[in-house]
Amino acid sequence: MDKSKLPIEYNRSYPTGIPYVSIVIATYNKADVLDKTLNSIRQNVTDIPYEIIVVDDGSKDNTHQICRQHSVCYVWLDCPFYRNPSVPRNVACRTARGKILIIQSDDVLHSSSDIINKLADLERGFVNFASVWNINSKYERLECYTHSIYNKRPLFFLGSMHRDDFWAIGGNDEDFTQPGHEDTYLGELIKKNYKINWRDDILGFHQDHPRPRNLKNLVEESNKIYNQKIQDIL
Repeated sequence: MDKSKLPIEYNRSYPTGIPYVSIVIATYNKADVLDKTLNSIRQNVTDIPYEIIVVDDGSKDNTHQICRQHSVCYVWLDCPFYRNPSVPRNVACRTARGKILIIQSDDVLHSSSDIINKLADLERGFVNFASVWNINSKYERLECYTHSIYNKRPLFFLGSMHRDDFWAIGGNDEDFTQPGHEDTYLGELIKKNYKINWRDDILGFHQDHPRPRNLKNLVEESNKIYNQKIQDIL
């Protein structure tokens, strides 16, 4: 199957209607964890019309089948290698029809059925960041990724902001072509331009998975770009 020729598949919002919220996810070769993530999102109970957009940055696994099963808007990018997720994340946000973007990682589970409602409660000029913990297969907490006290980092493991606010600061910086630091830089832009709501009442669980052994080498180029760019906004 030539996935590059597949049409964009808009789901029927749950519940039906023009989406007010767009849940945007970029993914690459993580079908199993994505399946669990999408299942947790679909457990939400809400009257808010929403859509889920998954941008697949060239996966070689069965990501497409998983997305079909969950009736999401699926966008395929024909990228033959792993790269920084800034491009697929921006594609997801451009595809979004909702006024509110729920921006999250493909491996973060919604821990309760009210997360969409809570993240959608947002005024212009504010950004929500949920509390996210890394967990093992037994749902035991391993480490804190974002929290108002334990690890105060404005990173979109799970959070929300107005779509217009996202694009007002340029979205994800696509100068980051190698892995790493595009999320940290976006967080610094958010800190400078908007007010942050640290929503510890919203809990996400990051599914633990192996990381590349040469991660330090992979992020070296992005680290240089980050250090250059951060001087311009400090």
